[in-house]
Amino acid sequence: MSASWQTFLDQTGAVRDTDGTVLHFGRPPTRVALPQLHVCDHLRIVTLRGPDAVTFLQGQVTADVREVSEQQYSRLAMHLSLKGRGLVSMRLVPAEDGFDLLVPTAMADSLLKLLGKYIVFSKASLALDDTRVVLSLVGGDAVPAVPDDLPAGKAAFTADGTAVRMDGHRTLLVLPVETAIAHWAALSEGRGIGGAEHARLHDILAGEGHVLPGAEDLFLPQALNYDVLHGVSFRKGCYTGQEVVARMHFKGQMKQRLQHVSWPGDTPLPAGTVLRDANGKALGELVDSMTAGGQVQALAVLRLAHEGDLYLQSEDGQAHALGARPETLPYELPAR
Repeated sequence: MSASWQTFLDQTGAVRDTDGTVLHFGRPPTRVALPQLHVCDHLRIVTLRGPDAVTFLQGQVTADVREVSEQQYSRLAMHLSLKGRGLVSMRLVPAEDGFDLLVPTAMADSLLKLLGKYIVFSKASLALDDTRVVLSLVGGDAVPAVPDDLPAGKAAFTADGTAVRMDGHRTLLVLPVETAIAHWAALSEGRGIGGAEHARLHDILAGEGHVLPGAEDLFLPQALNYDVLHGVSFRKGCYTGQEVVARMHFKGQMKQRLQHVSWPGDTPLPAGTVLRDANGKALGELVDSMTAGGQVQALAVLRLAHEGDLYLQSEDGQAHALGARPETLPYELPAR
């Protein structure tokens, strides 16, 4: 990452983990609804550029990338295994000469490796971009960097960079480092400042999950509700794993889906952790979790028919109750 950006964040009071990720700026996240500015240090920008960018990406991911390139939508998307399970996920953002792929930092190398196997046959190129950063605005007054009339789900090119209206509360900004530093005072005015922990918490509250290390090749895109969130198209052409995804959509029935749950505690669990019922039967796996205000907020793919607590199984085979309760997603799931 840019040395000038990292120095600026440190001077602003950044608190980092052992990998250098900016977690927060002295105040860990809570669920209190206040206007906020987040440094999305949990995301990396991978650029896809070239005359074949649209054709190449259309054959690699679940979303219809023409909606991104032609209509300037921003879409979640997955690159799948032959089994139709997600190997890596990303947010697609239109760029003037291709796409920006916003990918979890821990999965950026995997994305480059997986897509890099196929791009050698295309007039397109992939690269990590350390000259720009991702910020997130939550609530608060309008700012010049975001067009007032930008609809939810769409992106816009501005004089400052790219703005993506995620929903009625959240907006992503993809900005050059120099621009982010120059506009920091205006963007942060009247807002609390947060880091990766705050941004991930708001992703969880929005019901948006990603494939993280430990959960590769586990989830169909429908299991992460990507069909609800416009992250999978059933009308586009072929892509790796498409037959499995289409068969489940047209002939199958989803018995597990992404759900938001919480339990008391201050220790998040790693992605891929198996969650069980009181009898030790597996109910699903954890997607992501964060602590906020003495509670663990989590996204997990769980059996839709399950009611009651969730349990972890220790090495001695004993089941330990989490004290979990269901939380409400901000969107409706398809009828079973």
